[in-house]
Amino acid sequence: MADDSELVPVEEDEEEAFSESRGVPVDLAATSTVGFVVGAFTAATVWASYPPVHGGRVLILVTGIGSILLIAALYLIVARLARLRAADWLIVGYALALVGVAAFYMMVEGVQFLRDRVPSHLGVPTAAVAPRQTRA
Repeated sequence: MADDSELVPVEEDEEEAFSESRGVPVDLAATSTVGFVVGAFTAATVWASYPPVHGGRVLILVTGIGSILLIAALYLIVARLARLRAADWLIVGYALALVGVAAFYMMVEGVQFLRDRVPSHLGVPTAAVAPRQTRA
């Protein structure tokens, strides 16, 4: 009869080693950081290019498509050279950067929306400076 250790797939050994270790392994942290940097660069470029002025949509489109192609190529390279879990962490880092920038931008716009529309008697300041009074 076969020994039980021969029947356990290699992936389960990796799962156990990962769950027993403290912190995040270096290769997973490195690939996640690379994904985060690519996502942050993409978000910063799109944010700087917005709103599109005089055909500026091309830069936003090229940045988005180029970023997706770059992250897909990096995913395939990391999955082939390292392990699939490291490639997955690349995508996690990329998504965290994009979602983080989008959440920050939504928060900034939400605060501005409230400042513009909420009456001042509710205690929300509507402007940083007092409005000018007209002279009669």
